Amino acid sequence: MADFNKKRIFILMLTINILILYALEGFLFNPFFIWILLPIYIGYSIVHKAWETKSKKKLLEGYGFLIMSIGFSYFYHFSWFFDWDGAKTGSSTATLIFLWGPIWAVLFGYIGYFIGSFSEDQQHGL
Repeated sequence: MADFNKKRIFILMLTINILILYALEGFLFNPFFIWILLPIYIGYSIVHKAWETKSKKKLLEGYGFLIMSIGFSYFYHFSWFFDWDGAKTGSSTATLIFLWGPIWAVLFGYIGYFIGSFSEDQQHGL
């Protein structure tokens, strides 16, 4: 598969994740949505840097970051959307999940980044 097609598929997958997270919030207009997408922005910048340097290690670090951070973002969005254990209705401060969730997602993302750093560094064809 050509490098250009791999990048297009990757960007399409990120766009789909962004749309899913937007739909799970349940708000038509949410200015905090930019804040909520912080883990995806950071992960994309890591992967984009890997494309420029053609480093397989950096690419795996970026993928590890994205998998962990998007996975955690889905977790707290699903807990809010489906009201698991009163996550949505259990407290007057329940919406603070959208303030602290992205911070925790970034922290989990760096765990994935750390796991990806154990790979060998070699050039790839991106």
